[in-house]
Amino acid sequence: MGTPGLPAAEPPLLKGEPMRGTWGFSASGTILPPALSAPTPAAAVGLMTFDPTTRNCILQDTVNIGGTSFSRTSETCTYGLGSNGRGSMVVTFPDDPVVVPLSFVLVDKEREMRFIRTDLGVAEGGAKLQ
Repeated sequence: MGTPGLPAAEPPLLKGEPMRGTWGFSASGTILPPALSAPTPAAAVGLMTFDPTTRNCILQDTVNIGGTSFSRTSETCTYGLGSNGRGSMVVTFPDDPVVVPLSFVLVDKEREMRFIRTDLGVAEGGAKLQ
């Protein structure tokens, strides 16, 4: 049962169950050439929302790349999750030719996620089921 006036938190996932619910996240790292002309620091904060019936997701974030910040919402987002708690996501954003590939693992009774980018963006982050 949740706190009065606040929505109840999502129950924990069961091993092998599809992702669901909304997760708050933050990430940071460096984007490397040739994606940009020089190594460039980057950070992001936002929400990931997972649909267990379609295995699609929506990623909404605010990113700061080399001192320039902007907000965006994914155009496409798909994910896979194994029964061992390891998974992957592939995200695209409008007007961005770069596909964002992520590898992740669920921890803390499947209520938290640790993830890394698996491309020229050397980045890591964490997310928590809301």
